[in-house]
Amino acid sequence: MMMYQAESLTGITNPIRAGRELIRKGVRTKWVIIKMGSKGSILITRSIISCAPAFKVNVVDTVGCGDSFTAAIAFGFLHDMPPVNSLALANAVGAATATGCGAGRNVAHLGKVLELLRQADLNEDDEWWNELIEGNLETKEVRLLSRTPVNGCSSHLVRHPIYSVVSDLLSKFEGAYERSIMHS
Repeated sequence: MMMYQAESLTGITNPIRAGRELIRKGVRTKWVIIKMGSKGSILITRSIISCAPAFKVNVVDTVGCGDSFTAAIAFGFLHDMPPVNSLALANAVGAATATGCGAGRNVAHLGKVLELLRQADLNEDDEWWNELIEGNLETKEVRLLSRTPVNGCSSHLVRHPIYSVVSDLLSKFEGAYERSIMHS
């Protein structure tokens, strides 16, 4: 769901706290994903928060981005990908969709997604992420996708280097992309 939807459902402006409230109130809710547009996305469980900044792109049209993002999350879930990897993939797929124009005609294609992953150009706003995370240190672990591989002074914050995540994702998709080009 989008950040404004989480706030509307809970009355809580902090997306992590709103997500935790949704999990607390949900009977069978195991995790919540909150999309925050150009800031990125977060996946919240009872014990872990995974955060992934968005990829920098020139946005042309956002129609279909949410559906593309959700499809990538479903793919990650079905393939038992780590949450931070699923968020990175979903952010890349959503961003790739945003670079073109036309509902239904500009769904992300694998070549564009791979290009964004290889560039690994994250919209990192450390001040914003630190503020968001700082107020939620009661969580056992907060995982943040980052170009900076060094972890901070908090034992709760674990930075996942974007290049490791990208390497894992590329190993899954590059072969499929090469085969699709050969069959075209």
